[in-house]
Amino acid sequence: MRSSYLAILPIAFLASACDDTGGASGARGPCASSGDILACDAPVETAEDACWRLVECAVLPLDAADEGGIDWGRCVNRLESFDDGTRAAAIGCVALSSCDALASRGGPIAPWEWPDCLEVD
Repeated sequence: MRSSYLAILPIAFLASACDDTGGASGARGPCASSGDILACDAPVETAEDACWRLVECAVLPLDAADEGGIDWGRCVNRLESFDDGTRAAAIGCVALSSCDALASRGGPIAPWEWPDCLEVD
């Protein structure tokens, strides 16, 4: 019995060392996973919630490095500028999408491009 615990200990240690974000603070939030987000207890109901989800998924920065870049504040302003129906659809899109789906546009999102959920024709 003792030897099985000793065998599991190194495996658990190695599994916990697999942090692909390099321990970067804010790289991925607690509900920002690539798969199903049903276990997340933070509902996405407002423009602020949707934009925080995009920041937690590393789709948008909290503060843009350049003046032309998009960030959390510009995300909130953009969502609040939509009419009620469009805003609800965009927030719902962010709420139901995985982090990988939010970031997927055939490559890395440029700092001046909005995620698909926030694109309005």
